[in-house]
Amino acid sequence: MGQLSKEEWLRKRLRGNFLILDKNEFPKFTNSSYDSSLFGIINGAYAINNRLDDFLKIIGQSVVFDERAGNYRMDASNMEKNKKLLLKDKILSGLNIFELNPRGTNHLDFLEQLGAAIPENVKKNQIPISGEKAINLKNWSSSINGRYDITFSNELMDENSGIKYGNHSAVYSAFELYSMFANITRKSGFSIHSNGSAISSLYETYFQFIGFKVIEYFRNSDGSFRFTMIMEKLNDKQTSFDEFLYIYTELKKRWPTRYGN
Repeated sequence: MGQLSKEEWLRKRLRGNFLILDKNEFPKFTNSSYDSSLFGIINGAYAINNRLDDFLKIIGQSVVFDERAGNYRMDASNMEKNKKLLLKDKILSGLNIFELNPRGTNHLDFLEQLGAAIPENVKKNQIPISGEKAINLKNWSSSINGRYDITFSNELMDENSGIKYGNHSAVYSAFELYSMFANITRKSGFSIHSNGSAISSLYETYFQFIGFKVIEYFRNSDGSFRFTMIMEKLNDKQTSFDEFLYIYTELKKRWPTRYGN
C-alpha cells in the first residue's frame, strides 16, 4: 500500500466531520488549555456551514511530512498563517456560542473575531456555578435565553471546579450541567467539553437519554484529565430536573462505581 496523500491523511482522521489530532498537536490559537476546544468549535462551524473541505484545506497548510517518522504531522510554525486565513473567513458569523464559567476572555475575543455571537452574561462571567444562586436544571432559564449552535466548557466538569453541591459527587453535579447544556444546544448543534475529571465516553448511555451523541472522546494534551469530548445534539429533547434525577438514579443502580453519589 502506497503512502497516503496529505488530503487522505486528513480525511482518515475525521470522526463525524471532526478532525481529531494527536495530543499536543492542536493549533495554539491562544496558547492555553482552550486550544483543543477552539479547534473543535471552528471545525464544528465549518461542518454546520457545509464547508468542511475548506476547513481541511486551511488546516492542511500546516501539515508536513516527517521523513524520520515516515508520516504526516502538524507543524505549529505554520499556524499563524492558518489563523489569519480563519480570521479572514469569519466562519462563525451568524452562529450563537455559549460557554459556562469562562476562564479569562482571550478565547472569547478570538471567537468574536471569527464572527461568533456570545451573550454578554457569558463574556462578563455573570452566571454562578456555585453557591445559593448556582445555575442548575431548576433555574437555568432565568439566565440563559434561546438555543445555541455550539456550547462548550473548559475545566468545568471537574472535581475541583466548584460545581459540587450538597453531598453530591462531581459526576452528579456535572451530569446536571450536561443536561442543561443539552437543553440549550439546538438540534444538529454541537457541545464540546474539555479538561475535567467528569469528562468520559463511559457516560455515553446517559448522554443518549438527554439527546446527545458522542462523536469522539480523546486526549488533547499531557496531564491528568486532559481530554476533550465532542457531542452532537440529535433532537429537540428538553430534560427537567425530575427526569434527570430519575435517569441518574437508575444508571447509578446499574453502575454504582461509575456514577458515584
